[in-house]
Amino acid sequence: MPKKNKIIKQIFFDLDGTLLDTAPQFHLALSNVIEKRHQEKVGFDEVRNLVSDGVSALVSLAFKISENDKNFENLRTELLNEYSKFYLESSLFKGVSELLNSLRKKNIVWGVVTNKPRYLAHEIFKILKWPELTKILICPQDVSGNRKPDPSTLLKAIALGGGSAEESIYVGDNWRDSEAAINAKMDFLFADYGYGNESTIKKDNLKGIIQEPLEVLEFLN
Repeated sequence: MPKKNKIIKQIFFDLDGTLLDTAPQFHLALSNVIEKRHQEKVGFDEVRNLVSDGVSALVSLAFKISENDKNFENLRTELLNEYSKFYLESSLFKGVSELLNSLRKKNIVWGVVTNKPRYLAHEIFKILKWPELTKILICPQDVSGNRKPDPSTLLKAIALGGGSAEESIYVGDNWRDSEAAINAKMDFLFADYGYGNESTIKKDNLKGIIQEPLEVLEFLN
């Protein structure tokens, strides 16, 4: 059983691969861009494994180029534009709605800290009616463009929640999430049902590994 040696007052979540299953929409968008440019198809599993690494990683996967390539930024923008046609079709992972309702009943503050652009994350929040449940949505644009593993987004969320890092947990599925939590001096839960690989997660602040969203509740007092 998880150790409950701390009083947890607030919990923050990554978005893609932790609360929201966005891999199908990213695969569709990338496939469309690839088809337009007559490139070789990329399998769903390959895309799923990289979704939490961001759009840039998907561009590199599909077109075999680095971020220094002169065409990289145009391809990244094209993929984001294509993804914006489908992103509101993504589904929550099973158990997420129940988890968030349980947190509300327990009076535990929660929010989302993501590397996703704010204009996309904000629309997702509205569709899911999450502004009725939390005011905390932190994106890179809220902290001068700093992205995880930089801790700025997490530190802002902690401050908005009114608690301390010691009273907080971050839940994510990627090494960037883990290292951002380390840098923010807070505990981390690895979402093994998401897109990341446990072997890339540092153990420094690892509170536990969950196989489904509702298991988060086992780590709360």
